[in-house]
Amino acid sequence: MASRYLPVVVLLITIFFSCKAEKPVEHKRSEPVVIVKTKPPLLSKEQQHELGFPADLIAQIELAAGADAEPFFATDVISSENMKGEKGFEQERLAGFSVRTKKTDEIIAMLRAQLRARGYLIFKSHKGYGSLPDIVTVIKGSNSYDILKMQRTEAPNYQLDTKSIIAWLKEQQKQGTFVIAGAGPDWLEARFIRQPKSMQAFAKKVVTFAPDVLDQGPKTVDKLVERMNRTNGFYLLWD
Repeated sequence: MASRYLPVVVLLITIFFSCKAEKPVEHKRSEPVVIVKTKPPLLSKEQQHELGFPADLIAQIELAAGADAEPFFATDVISSENMKGEKGFEQERLAGFSVRTKKTDEIIAMLRAQLRARGYLIFKSHKGYGSLPDIVTVIKGSNSYDILKMQRTEAPNYQLDTKSIIAWLKEQQKQGTFVIAGAGPDWLEARFIRQPKSMQAFAKKVVTFAPDVLDQGPKTVDKLVERMNRTNGFYLLWD
């Protein structure tokens, strides 16, 4: 008799346990990610003394940029041979000062001639690409090619060292005169003092010398010409 009701009992037990409230799953709350932006070191009084730059010059750049001066270090390659057979090592030296600003072109155009007359060069040393401030740097020098030497601008993938790039630029000065307004390890910007007679022909020379230029915005020579006319200058870069 009991065996008749056994399936019913099993069914009732199964329903009971299936209807029993399940313990809620606890989700661990992830900790928020905190990004700490370290402030760049400012130019100390000791570094100002080491540089020997006039205090009024530093103050003028700080006022124009609305930012405090920071030390700018250049990297020198020291020739030497050690026990491992290495024939050179890099050494940093204090070579100038920098400020962070989004008024780069305005500041450089306003102060370039004045600073050059005093034996200093001002240029963009780092690009913020609009989202971040650029870095504008001041160094000692009388020729804007000194900027490329300081930044060691080169294109290893194209077998171009700094001397080769400067030689090419000097050759182009016959077409239209310009000054270097910015430079980094693999790029440079220039502003025309006198534009070339044929901007189209000049743009073709730029693309031949630095093909990667077309990948950074303008995709054609015609678009590059439009940009050169709009900015009154040109740029070179190598990936």
